[in-house]
Amino acid sequence: MPDGRLDTFLSFTGVRHASWLLSALGWEIETTDRFISCAGKRGVFIQNGCNGLNLLGLYAGFIVAYPGPWDRRLPFLAGGLFAIYLAIVARIAFFAVFNASYPQYWGTAHQYSSYVFFYPIVLSFWHLWTLISEKKHLFISGENYSSA
Repeated sequence: MPDGRLDTFLSFTGVRHASWLLSALGWEIETTDRFISCAGKRGVFIQNGCNGLNLLGLYAGFIVAYPGPWDRRLPFLAGGLFAIYLAIVARIAFFAVFNASYPQYWGTAHQYSSYVFFYPIVLSFWHLWTLISEKKHLFISGENYSSA
């Protein structure tokens, strides 16, 4: 966003939730705003543009632009955005642990992490939406559609 407030919010909350996750898993975590680290180790600074906001917008844009009924679109949109946000939190947590343990491989992990954390989720949700919007998906309750 032009003024960066949404980016900043996403970075701060992503770090906060990642620290909660790692703390629940038994890690001692240090955070300050956009920074997260395992106590006494190298940390990660979550910058604007590297927090998943672009991906959230891309996902939402596809779901809104692809034809389908709005009564199914809105819950699917919300569920997908929430799943992607959970992946953002998991990725930040992964980065904190990975950079503490294997800082020499940081560049590789950062470059390829989207293929593991984001793309499978987004592509799966997009595919499911194309099926649901065409009434061909099994999760539509009370209706029986053939896929032929």
